[in-house]
Order: sequence, then C-alpha cells, then structure tokens
Amino acid sequence: MPDTDAPHLSLAVNERTSRAQAVAERLSDLIVTEQVRPGDRLGTKLDLQRQFGVAAGTLNEAVRLLETRGLVEARPGPRGGIFVARPSAHIRLSHLILGLGADAMSVSDSLEIRNALELPVALQAARHAGREQLARLDRIVEEMSRLRDEPGEYLLRNWDLHEEIARISLNSLLRTIYLSLLETAREAVRDIAPDPGFRDSFPTNLQLHRELVDAIASGDEARVRRAVEAHTPLSEAMSARTDG
Repeated sequence: MPDTDAPHLSLAVNERTSRAQAVAERLSDLIVTEQVRPGDRLGTKLDLQRQFGVAAGTLNEAVRLLETRGLVEARPGPRGGIFVARPSAHIRLSHLILGLGADAMSVSDSLEIRNALELPVALQAARHAGREQLARLDRIVEEMSRLRDEPGEYLLRNWDLHEEIARISLNSLLRTIYLSLLETAREAVRDIAPDPGFRDSFPTNLQLHRELVDAIASGDEARVRRAVEAHTPLSEAMSARTDG
C-alpha cells in the first residue's frame, strides 16, 4: 500500500480500545489479510498521523505495538518510514510454534544449550530446595494444569517453572547462565500458536513437569535423572528449527 495513494483509514474506537490500539488493529488487519505485502511502505509517521487523524504520541504507540508483534519495522532516512515487516522466522517447541524475529537461529541455539543444563540445574534444586521453594513449584504446575486451552500462557508458565527451579541453585554461574538463556528465548517470542497435536499431548507434557517437580521434592538424584531424561526428548524437539 504505497503512501502516495493510501486511502483514509477510519478508526473504530470504544471505551475498551485506546486510539493507539485502534490504529494498530486497523493496520494489523491490512497486513494479516494481505492487503499489503512484506516490504510495502505504509508511509511516514506523519503520513499515518494524517490518515488516522491522531497525534504523534498516539501513532508512535501504535507503531510500537505493531513492532512488538513483528508486523512492521521503522526505517530512518529520506526514503524511510513504516514498512510491512518480512515474515517472522519460527521454531517449534514440542507442539507449539513460536514466531520470532530475525534472531530465530540464536534463540534455537539458546534453547539447545539450556536443554543441556537441565540436569545439573535439577540436581542442584533437589539438593537445596526448601519447603517454600517446593510449594512455589507445586503452585506453578497446578496453574499449568488449567491452561490446556491457552497454549501461549501454558508455555510462559512452563518457562516460569524452569526459572524457579534454576533459582534454587546455589551455583551462581550455572544459575546465571541458565536464566540468561531462558530470558533470551522469552524476549524474542512474538507469538505462540499450537499445532494440531497440542491438546492431545497436553496430559503427557503436564505429567512430565509434575514428575520433575516431585522428583526434585524427593531429593532422590536417581529419580531426578530419570525425570530429566523423560523430559529431554520433548525439549530437544522444542529447539528443532523449521522454515515456519
């Protein structure tokens, strides 16, 4: 949609939608329905302000929302402006598809290294976990059990669980590296979508995490090793690279 012949774009604003959100949703609709294509120039920020009849701050917030979703990119310079972003790269985590930016390969590498650290992190937790820490792990697994119909939230709580396990470690270097790798993946994710097998795999995936927590609580290192080994095949499938 070149900015020179772009139509005036009306806004549907109600008490539950801010003007910035309304601008973002209108442009998002154009992109998702393929009325504009990757690489198309939507216009300068001033062009879009005039088209939508909004203030500079409102337009900037709308652009920020769209950038967060990976839908647009702002380019500086005389020929710059707001452009439709190229399609996000994707990686598969078990039965979830993660949409990422151009850093998908580094995220996949981060997840692979994180997977290699699962056993030492879990063993540290088994040796040092206190009653309150174990109670937090139980609460997170219980929250996960209610998220079969919310795959995005399920993954985020899954990662919260692994973060809490890592925080129990008294090995500060191991803890720091693990949490840094997890944060790299968390910050890069722009969207999460289930594949057709997510719902069917949910009970098994949940049980693997429940057993991991129970093994840590038992303090039995052999049981922890078995729990991590059972969990690892899913983790390895998670970091597999796809073309999206």
